[in-house]
Amino acid sequence: MKKEKRVLLVGRPNVGKSVVFNNITDSYAVVSNYPGTTVEITTGKVRGERCSYQVIDTPGIYSLIPFSAEEEVTLKILFEETPDLIVQVIEAKNIEKMLPLSLLLLEVGFPLILAVNMLDEAWTAGMDLNLSELEKKLNIPVIGTISTRGKGMVSLKKTIEKKLIRGKEKAKAGFKLPYSREVEEPVQEMVKRQNAAKELLKDVIIPGKGTTNSLKEKLNYITMHPLWGIPFLVLVLYYGLYKFVGVMGAGVMVDYIDGYIFKGYLLPPLNDLAAFIPYSWLKELLFSQYGFINLGLRYGLAIILPIVTAFFFFFSIIEDSGYLPRLAMLLDTLFKKFGLNGRSVIPLILGLGCGTMAVVAARTLETRRERFIATLLLSIGIPCSAQLGLILAMLSQEPGALVLWGTALLVVLMGTGYFADKVLPGKSPGFYMEIPALRVPNIKALLSKTFARIKWYMKEIIPLFLLVSLVMWAASYVGLLNYLTGLTQPLLQVIGLPPELAPVFILGFFRRDYGAAGLYDLIQGGSLSADQLVVASLTLSLFLPCVAQYIMVIKEQGLSRGIVILFIVLLLAFCAGYFLNLLLSFII
Repeated sequence: MKKEKRVLLVGRPNVGKSVVFNNITDSYAVVSNYPGTTVEITTGKVRGERCSYQVIDTPGIYSLIPFSAEEEVTLKILFEETPDLIVQVIEAKNIEKMLPLSLLLLEVGFPLILAVNMLDEAWTAGMDLNLSELEKKLNIPVIGTISTRGKGMVSLKKTIEKKLIRGKEKAKAGFKLPYSREVEEPVQEMVKRQNAAKELLKDVIIPGKGTTNSLKEKLNYITMHPLWGIPFLVLVLYYGLYKFVGVMGAGVMVDYIDGYIFKGYLLPPLNDLAAFIPYSWLKELLFSQYGFINLGLRYGLAIILPIVTAFFFFFSIIEDSGYLPRLAMLLDTLFKKFGLNGRSVIPLILGLGCGTMAVVAARTLETRRERFIATLLLSIGIPCSAQLGLILAMLSQEPGALVLWGTALLVVLMGTGYFADKVLPGKSPGFYMEIPALRVPNIKALLSKTFARIKWYMKEIIPLFLLVSLVMWAASYVGLLNYLTGLTQPLLQVIGLPPELAPVFILGFFRRDYGAAGLYDLIQGGSLSADQLVVASLTLSLFLPCVAQYIMVIKEQGLSRGIVILFIVLLLAFCAGYFLNLLLSFII
């Protein structure tokens, strides 16, 4: 059987590889973990005019020396899986920084195409590039592209197809570094390669008069400024998380889909079918409080899906705009007080989307100590987007309650991180992250990313919702739920909460967002006072991570550390709820 040809997209982070991938594969993408790792790679197929081939979008690399799990995967694919062609995507404006990797790939002997992307940004900065001159010097195809507009994509696809038809051949670069016997140390090799890149680009970069963008320059200054960057972050969180995810997603969208569509049109005829089902157990499995219809489909599709959709879109914006690396730089000094560094902002923010994904992402952090602290904080008090959106929506009617909840949550998180940094041996690692240019996100790319993540949610999470529904129904049917509820009620009463909340906390262990959705239902029925709502929201936010996240914690950290994290989380959740209830009893 003829083996399918494979094309690898490689390059540094933030050069537009994913947008190039979407353009040349027409978005027929499959996201999966690379075998033996938790690092995700994206693959797609292209059916060209003369041949078909597979395209693999690899994680970003800076050199052929790996510094993270993602880079290790890229290099493993490069050296062990014999790709037929490499397409390196580089940023036009920073071509001098990125060309040394191109020279290294050529020296190794990879068949290479160079895609010089984001030409529009180079032109804006006053740079013009003579790519035909560069192509002549390197003796490889060099294609200029503006991937966000689709410019150069047809030419790139034709060039890829042409190279594949000619067959796999070793690269014959027009430029070869003549290493002397004395120049063997890696550092000297990198210096020589950088000088070679400068020499190559002498007749390629044509200086011109750029157009200044004062707004972009001001934003670039503000977003990383140690003082002004904080108010800017507050604005991003206010309009992004609170207004868009909380008010729009968990408020307007949930009210319409759950209140108008599900409760108004879908649930009544479905509930009418219950009269025709002769078996009581089957009727309860489908239509009871914990049944497939109410808990599995309604919670999953009508309450949780609108919120995670809003969060996925918001997260895509801060990704594609270039703000995420700036946020990492801004928070690096603060994070070092908790044994972390700026790079940790990525898994922690991902935790606002899905805690399970975030625990996996924490694997990219450099030291075991840092990974443990990040995993601990994710397990304690980083609410997922659905839980966060619902809590924001419930507390938004009382601004004081919202501020009190947020302050208490931050105090617990920061206190835990500070204490962990002091207790655990070792020190905070260094931090390095390349800062890309600020960009206006392309709406097509944003929608494509959001849609891909929604597909992941539908494929991975909705079946879990149905499974949780089955487990909760079975526990209720055999009386186990009543037993667990009885054990939980005394603890809730100590922190001033009614016994009706016990099933909500049990539900929250299966899915954090389920617990928030159960709390949302109680609020809709008027079962909680304002102070009870704040205490319940804080305790639930700090309560056990969901089953899927906790399984991943054990997988990443080991059983003993997983048990330690579980004990710390339970202790902090109920202690925080107790002291907040005590504080409110003095205030009110």
